[in-house]
Amino acid sequence: MKKYITILSIFILSCFCATAQNNLKLVPSSASMIIRYAGENFMKNVPIKKFDSYSFVKDGFLKSLQLDKKSSLQNTGINFESDMYQYVFKQDTCDNFITLLQLKNEAQFIKMIKANYKYTSKIENKNGFSMIAVSNSMYIGWNKSMAIIVSSDYQTRKNYYDQYPYTTDTTYSAAVAADTAVAYSEDIIEEKMDTLPLTEEDLAKQELEAEKQRIKDSINDFKYELWQQQQEMIAKKQQQIVAENIMTKTFSGNIKSIENDAAYNKIIDPSAHISAFLSTENVISQYQNYFKRGYYGIMGNISRSVAEPADGFKSSVNIFFDKDKLRMEQKSFSPNAEDAKLALDVMNSKQSTELVNYVNPGNIGYFSMSINTEAMANYYYSFMKKYLSNSGYFGNDYSDIIDIYIDLIQIIVDEKAIAELFPGNYMFVMHDLKPQIVDYTDYDYDAEYNRKEVKKTRKELSPDFTFVFQTKKDAFMEKLAHLPLKYAEKEHFDYKEKEGYYVYTFDSGKYPIANLYFMVKDNKAFVTTSLDVINMAKTNVAFATDAATKKSILDNNYSFQLNTKKLIEKLQTQFTTDVNKKISDYMLQNLGDVKMESSVKDGIIQSTATMNITGKHSNSLEFFFNMIDSVNNIIEKDKQEQEKKIY
Repeated sequence: MKKYITILSIFILSCFCATAQNNLKLVPSSASMIIRYAGENFMKNVPIKKFDSYSFVKDGFLKSLQLDKKSSLQNTGINFESDMYQYVFKQDTCDNFITLLQLKNEAQFIKMIKANYKYTSKIENKNGFSMIAVSNSMYIGWNKSMAIIVSSDYQTRKNYYDQYPYTTDTTYSAAVAADTAVAYSEDIIEEKMDTLPLTEEDLAKQELEAEKQRIKDSINDFKYELWQQQQEMIAKKQQQIVAENIMTKTFSGNIKSIENDAAYNKIIDPSAHISAFLSTENVISQYQNYFKRGYYGIMGNISRSVAEPADGFKSSVNIFFDKDKLRMEQKSFSPNAEDAKLALDVMNSKQSTELVNYVNPGNIGYFSMSINTEAMANYYYSFMKKYLSNSGYFGNDYSDIIDIYIDLIQIIVDEKAIAELFPGNYMFVMHDLKPQIVDYTDYDYDAEYNRKEVKKTRKELSPDFTFVFQTKKDAFMEKLAHLPLKYAEKEHFDYKEKEGYYVYTFDSGKYPIANLYFMVKDNKAFVTTSLDVINMAKTNVAFATDAATKKSILDNNYSFQLNTKKLIEKLQTQFTTDVNKKISDYMLQNLGDVKMESSVKDGIIQSTATMNITGKHSNSLEFFFNMIDSVNNIIEKDKQEQEKKIY
């Protein structure tokens, strides 16, 4: 548990880390994921004194560091005027999560470490730094100016039962079969013997055999326990070796850094409060052992498929805590021209204006997606060729066969036909959440505690939604919608054909939805709870969708909006406890709408998600901490009130 508390604590501390010293030069280019926390930007939004004032900091965070409530984060010895980095890195047989942060007072930092881990191992002096193992998998190293925290996980633990390998040797198999047959005959004889009266000698033999079995089981359990202890010792030793090696290279600066990597600098925004970088080829190459397991074994030695460092996609998320909103910008591209073209072809699509017609004003939320299905299929074919033909499972000698096999699948499947069935334009709209009265069965008990059924009613929310997508195969989709009619009477479900549409009626009281409607018309397929939408489609009537929503949908491959105020107001009708009502009231007063858009810009797939905020907050970062503190206080106050009622 302390491991996870420490990681959480480091995350919170990182929210105050600036550019006094550049730790990026100490992050290896082979890291699969990199997270940067910009201290200077955080300091402008929430000063340390403000952070110290939050009750959840005093009662939770400081307590986890074994510091009293009078303590301050300024007394941890950490330099809050430096950027902090965290990255994921695989070395030898261990997966490692590393944190880099600067120190302003080594003595204070050591004091904090000793207070938190006073029952762990002693501090060791290494070449130019000190190191302590705070657990079997977590290690902290530091010198006068910097600290490194390494969480290491050994990945090649052996399985105890691998000592008894399966064999396909026919002689061995025949012997096993013979032994099995003999054992089966003996079992039959024993079953017959069990029906005969047992003598005292028989009982004594049985007790002796039972005792032998108990001893044998104890020995096996002891051997298994020793095996597990041995594996733990191996893991601990390897984890410590790897952690020390990482620290030695980092403190000495012997790192091939990501700092000047063109892809990293292309999609990471230095002005972001938090940024995260993901390298696909590093993930695949570093975690190839995972892909070899079980059903994933088909991927074989997948790292061979990544021939050049430039291959694979690079992705980033840049987070900004603006004054009136939380903003997240995501970017993704491949330096490999062929991969980049395939991905951009997938995004070469535009949403149909007809689907926009079903987004009603005042909706709770919608999600619009427009992709090129044919290009998506071609992308997957290329992906399979790239990885399967170069994987160790099949071997490079069979790459030409794999290539032909995938070409054959491509011919048989016919991606053009799939694209005609599902061209790639989809729209989901949550029109409303409407209250409805439903029946349910409860139970009452009389004076004799006899149970009897009681029919009752309750009010619950029923989702009113529409899912509509384009299709060029109206006839096939119509057959699909018509098919359940053949089995409705036989299987006892209520599915009927009406005038141009179909309706499935749910059993009353069992589900929050009463009816579900299906219709195919004018190259569109509908699944909806709204009969109004069906009638609109039949008469070619449209909702009066606002201009901003139309523009967002038509200008982007993905568009998502959520009216949080309306959603919370609807959900509030279902809350029964005071604590839930108070939390929802707080959210209602402070949380704004959520919006996401995604499209191709400058040859890069880019998306922006925003969460607006209301209420009295200096900025969205302060809102984030205010929300944690307020919700925590509401829960804690309710807990205290409940305890008073008990006592």
